[in-house]
Amino acid sequence: MKNRVENKLIVIEKGKIFTYNLDDKLSWTVGRVTTENNPDIKLSLSTVSRKHGELTNIDGNWFYMDFNGKNGTVYNNKQIKPGIHGKIKPVILKNGDTLIFGGGSEAVINSKTVWAKFITSSIEGAWRVNDTAGYSHITFNDGNEKIRMDSPKKGTVLEKENGIAIYMGDFTYLLGNIEVSGE
Repeated sequence: MKNRVENKLIVIEKGKIFTYNLDDKLSWTVGRVTTENNPDIKLSLSTVSRKHGELTNIDGNWFYMDFNGKNGTVYNNKQIKPGIHGKIKPVILKNGDTLIFGGGSEAVINSKTVWAKFITSSIEGAWRVNDTAGYSHITFNDGNEKIRMDSPKKGTVLEKENGIAIYMGDFTYLLGNIEVSGE
């Protein structure tokens, strides 16, 4: 693993995973694509607003600003609410923070929401997808240790020095030197 910090946003929508290297730009718009709207982070679910929010780098720190759309954004299991007089209230992002777009006030991960995670990691490569449907126990193996999880919740992330795993119920997304098995 490299020593340089890289700020990334991992997004899972409708079973597809995307990784955005946030350091490529200072500001990223988040929203639903329409003929009039072409955001940087393109989402397609109708529960996401056209102009849902924005990720911005200010003095080396990343912030998420929610534009108070109809179905909102949940940040680390709490709904982002407008500031005083309905103003946009920036949220500073730290490694491991989770955003759920389009789920209203609940931290629900389902086919009508978009899950995202902010990470500061230099792990690179192509994502692999494993079918984990029906498993009640998941075991992750990074070559050094095995970690067993009983009935993990959707959105559970295991980040190790040489890999990352994201459990989303029926599927688990893997990057780097990490494997998953289950029963």
